[in-house]
Amino acid sequence: MAVKKPSVAILHYSCPPVIGGVEFIIEAHAQLLAEAGFRTRMLVGKGGQVHPKARTVVIPELASDGGPHAAIVKALNKGNVPDGLEAAVKQTAARISRALNGVDVCMMHNVLTMHFNLVLTAALARVMERRGDTITFVAWTHDLTFHEPVYSMHQHDCYPWNLMKQALPGCHYCAISDERQKHIGETLGLPPAQAPVIPDGIDVSRQLGLTDMARDMYRGENLAEKDIVLLTPARVLRRKNIELGIEIVAALKRAGQNVRWFITGAPDPHNPDLAKYWSMLNGMRRRLKVQKEIIFLGERFDRPVTDDDLRGMFRLADCLLFPSKREGFGLPVLEGGLARLLLIMNDIPVFRELIGGDAILIRKNKSADEVAAQVIKRLGKRTEIAYRKHVMANYGWEGVFKKHILPVVTKPRSIWK
Repeated sequence: MAVKKPSVAILHYSCPPVIGGVEFIIEAHAQLLAEAGFRTRMLVGKGGQVHPKARTVVIPELASDGGPHAAIVKALNKGNVPDGLEAAVKQTAARISRALNGVDVCMMHNVLTMHFNLVLTAALARVMERRGDTITFVAWTHDLTFHEPVYSMHQHDCYPWNLMKQALPGCHYCAISDERQKHIGETLGLPPAQAPVIPDGIDVSRQLGLTDMARDMYRGENLAEKDIVLLTPARVLRRKNIELGIEIVAALKRAGQNVRWFITGAPDPHNPDLAKYWSMLNGMRRRLKVQKEIIFLGERFDRPVTDDDLRGMFRLADCLLFPSKREGFGLPVLEGGLARLLLIMNDIPVFRELIGGDAILIRKNKSADEVAAQVIKRLGKRTEIAYRKHVMANYGWEGVFKKHILPVVTKPRSIWK
């Protein structure tokens, strides 16, 4: 019997279409959780549906202005404790508690450490105290009022402001960065182990403008974790000398590199000579054990590679590998240069005419292992490529979700021991 996945609530003042930094983060969280099959709901004061499988529950009392309790929130923001505070807290706590029925994990963003709606903060403190044994409450800490000099007028030592400067019972805390983790320690007195860092992320596919095909390759082949990504925008023809590329990829693999090589074209099934060539290439792939490292996009997909697909693949690649024996010009060389790729070209006249000084020429007296060593050395000097890979591996949403968010939802005891 399949284990039932936890139900997750994400709680904040608002969500998209309301615009804000935290709003974009919780939208991504909701989308990732929903797409991974978790029952997901948004609990917000203002906002709309962010994913077809994520339900948005609008509770006006959660809005940063307090909704129906706006006058009380306004008085608190002036440093006054109004007479109606207790009744407002009770009502808001009751509404939140009802909305949390059936929820296993509640991810609360900024609402416990910021002053914008202290009725909500106080209400959550009560709900967590009562239901912290059955629901995993997580204070996702982006900012802290008590650590920002600009908010000094909101830094009072009495209730309800003092809720923002203490670790509340029934709640786990996390920080979006090492810096925020340090601030949590200074403000709430929590050691780093009790405020683990769970970074924000970036939607790599959206940022790079990837098509569905390019996105499928990025995610399906886990390119964020690959050492070297090579691209050859060419059809499968004998003069393209793809066998030389296969040897280089095999040499890179022998050198310990986790590599992927994408060739955009496919062989013409109606050309008997090309069918023989295709069979020879596949035999090489098997013999050199690089079947998974070498991907022919024309074979993988049942449609041609479009210009938009190709532009996306250029953005994902580290190197342009072009081992052709003969070319009249070599437009991909220029495209690779514009994409700032390391160029790895066969040593033929037209390529020597086009390339810059940073290109690697595959000379006849060089072995595949020598070319591979040169590629590894040259890429090692390109700090911009190393940083791009660092961003993809450590801050791409797919990696952040798998490494950080998923354990919070499924194994919280492994995070907060």
